[in-house]
Amino acid sequence: MKKYSFKKGWIPPDGLAFSGDTDFPREPVLELFTPKQIVLPMLQHRGTPAIPTVLPGEKVKIGQIVGKPSSAMCAPVHASVSGSVTGIETILLPHGSECRAIIIQNDLKREYHPSIRKRANPDRLTREELWKLLDYSGVVGMGRNGIPTAAKCRKAERIGVETLLVNACQSEPFLSSDIHLVREQTDRVIRGAFVLAGLCRAKRVIFCILDKWEAELDALRRNFKKQREVFPDRDLGLRVFRSRYPQGYEKLLIKAIYDTELPVGSSGEETVGAVVFNASTCAAVWNMVDRNQPLTSRVISISNDSAGGHNILVPIGTKVSEILERVPGAASSRRIVMGGPITGIALENRDTPVIKTTTGIVMVRYFDPPKTACIHCGACVEACPVGLLPYICDRLIQMNQEEALQHEHIGSCISCGACSYVCPAGIDLSARIGSAAVRLRKEQENE
Repeated sequence: MKKYSFKKGWIPPDGLAFSGDTDFPREPVLELFTPKQIVLPMLQHRGTPAIPTVLPGEKVKIGQIVGKPSSAMCAPVHASVSGSVTGIETILLPHGSECRAIIIQNDLKREYHPSIRKRANPDRLTREELWKLLDYSGVVGMGRNGIPTAAKCRKAERIGVETLLVNACQSEPFLSSDIHLVREQTDRVIRGAFVLAGLCRAKRVIFCILDKWEAELDALRRNFKKQREVFPDRDLGLRVFRSRYPQGYEKLLIKAIYDTELPVGSSGEETVGAVVFNASTCAAVWNMVDRNQPLTSRVISISNDSAGGHNILVPIGTKVSEILERVPGAASSRRIVMGGPITGIALENRDTPVIKTTTGIVMVRYFDPPKTACIHCGACVEACPVGLLPYICDRLIQMNQEEALQHEHIGSCISCGACSYVCPAGIDLSARIGSAAVRLRKEQENE
């Protein structure tokens, strides 16, 4: 089978845990954590924050809406535990934004809202019914971007896409929550993908997966065969990619499959007629269709340097500090990273809650690598998957040469962190270039 890829980037280590294990335990995902209290931010997505619909003192149940959308570019928020609302506070999110958050004390009864129930014939729902479910579900892009799924679907339908790509190319080291779902809940991921394809009016669905996941590839092929027997009219395909970082980025998926560069500011829908959804997002959509279950929990990868990695299911809003209390070796970790080790954010406040876009928690013993001036080795140039000259961009940023930065196409930066990872001088090129790219884009939008 042909293997797709892109130029540059780098091949990550096979180990998925800092302990050196070559894989996470292939065990069923269990909801190991029952938090005492959850913190539900009203901004867990790209767009405008949700509006709280409950007051302190009210009782809530799992799946009950506690934050309603404030615009089309917003997703509702639902309670992930049953209990009492103890307050509504303003909190600081890891990326620096402030928003209101609902605090819920868990009563440990695990009472579900009466609307959550197994649906008898989920495949017979009308388009109108499916749109209502998607709008209510609270599902967003769970890989990283956090775009409300309903808004993305409407854009794809409006443009008229031909293909839906399911992104299971989770290539950042020490993260495997997506691929774990593909292995464990293959049917749910596939059926959720077809729900989204129907809403987008896409004619075919293509799964994208890395070549190192052999067991998951076999699971997909077996399920594809069953799907074709039950739904012979469905166009279902598979694309296998080389295990190169950062293959999971939409821009690089499009480049590998269609041999087309996405212009800065454009999307796959507009350029090649393809819309990309994360595998976890597809599974969450089917949960809503199949049993009326909105997005209230997600699988995240946990890894540290003294114990093996694990994938766990946690209620959204669980504080990172509560998770750390039950992870061996976490107490000695001086740096906690939310997300992956390359693109994640180091947490200053360990009471930060897990949100819809949290893919993992990485615990490392804090150390600062020795830093020197740039030695002009060109390693960052070889690593950059979008063809930038990171060391030149960094020099121009320091000189405040904004016009020259535009000529270097700094807006193409996808903040994958590859340049920082390979830099022998220990320079955090990705953070500087990514921040400058965002600033310049905002300035252009305001002109």
